[in-house]
Amino acid sequence: MGDSLKTRAPGSPRGLRLRLVCPLSLLLATACGSAWADETPFDDRFVFDIGSYFMSSETSIRADELGGVDLGTRFRAEDVFGMQDETVFRLEGAWRFKPRHAVRLMYFDSSRTRTRELDRDIEFGDESFPVGASATLDYDFTVTELAYRYTFVQRDDFELDGSVGIHNIDFGMAISATFSGPGGGGQVSGEDSASTNAPLPVVGLGLNWKVAREVYLLAHAQYFQVKSGGIDGSLSDLQAGLLWQFSKRVGVGASYNQFTLDVAASDDDSFRGELEWTYSGPQLFLRAVF
Repeated sequence: MGDSLKTRAPGSPRGLRLRLVCPLSLLLATACGSAWADETPFDDRFVFDIGSYFMSSETSIRADELGGVDLGTRFRAEDVFGMQDETVFRLEGAWRFKPRHAVRLMYFDSSRTRTRELDRDIEFGDESFPVGASATLDYDFTVTELAYRYTFVQRDDFELDGSVGIHNIDFGMAISATFSGPGGGGQVSGEDSASTNAPLPVVGLGLNWKVAREVYLLAHAQYFQVKSGGIDGSLSDLQAGLLWQFSKRVGVGASYNQFTLDVAASDDDSFRGELEWTYSGPQLFLRAVF
């Protein structure tokens, strides 16, 4: 992971924003009002969830000087640049290729740009940004997960599975600013950036439980930790929700997800510092099964 941490400007904003999932789901529910009491999603071969994630994030970062001894300023991006909660598009899918075996894919992207006058001095990488500077933050997080899932408890109304997979975190943050030069002489500009694109292995547990007619409880927990080669980090991903499978092929659901990434790099040749990123919030999704 250490070799994957490097300095670069983040890419252009990516990811669509899906804001009409809830109204669409209600229309489908009205159009497909028939109950499918005898149907169960446990045997579905393909499952697709498309939803809106109402995400609240906390991004604390410290980017230290490269090739030097000076530490950067640890700051919370949401506070310094006034970033608010956002709604992002989220896609999940699963392929059950055998009764107890499945592959799962998840993707979402959070990309934002904010400009604000700094109310504090910030040391970021090799650059210094003083109080009063007009600073622009370009911020981009993309999360992609690919996991294999094995169901070791399988009943008519309950499944419990274990999983192993890769959680890829593609993160980029850049700060650019203009400010008065030393001694009040003219306007000068500065810019620096930090990023990582790290595939992290995770292990987890998940359940699917029919708690009432056409209603299912869905939950999973994943975790990873490493301390090696100047890298000290951990990752946790917790999610729980309810699915109403109101028709044979379509359902709607709501869930709550909390994700935390905490990593420190002290010996990397291209990045030194700390990053702690936590996002959480509710999700509304439309499910299609085949």
